[in-house]
Amino acid sequence: MKIMKSILVLLLLTTASVVAQQEVHPIRNFIRINDEFCTGAQPRLEHLERLKADGVKAIMNLRPPSEHRAAEEEAKAKELGLRYFNIPVVFGEPKEEQATEFLKITDDPKNRPAFIHCAASIRVGAFWMIRRVLRDGWKVEAAEEEAEKIGLRESPHLNEFARKYIEKHRN
Repeated sequence: MKIMKSILVLLLLTTASVVAQQEVHPIRNFIRINDEFCTGAQPRLEHLERLKADGVKAIMNLRPPSEHRAAEEEAKAKELGLRYFNIPVVFGEPKEEQATEFLKITDDPKNRPAFIHCAASIRVGAFWMIRRVLRDGWKVEAAEEEAEKIGLRESPHLNEFARKYIEKHRN
């Protein structure tokens, strides 16, 4: 009986340790891609504090200001000393110049580590797919697979936009 209690206590402690290590990030669809970039859905203002504490130096918002309270987000980011960029991508109408601006901002090491977001991370997936192929040399299929994990699901027009941009701008 004493051995059973010891085993039970050991199992409970092990389980608690594993759960603590798998802490869920408060930002919906949050993914830490690498040491320089993380992505996700719309953060709340208090999430910006957590991102700063986690080492993020820049916030990139791919939503038009009319979709959400972008001015409040920008003010909070700047209050925290974070760089703030807004590329107002309309969900159904991404533009080539917006993808070019996205690459320019993410190319600058001063803007890293960066948190990139939109409403649900769908637009982020499309723009990240472009970056993976054109900057990191990934094959389109591998970049698309990662983009789908980020949020580019059930969005054929954004996938098509990313593929056309990649094709046009490949060296």
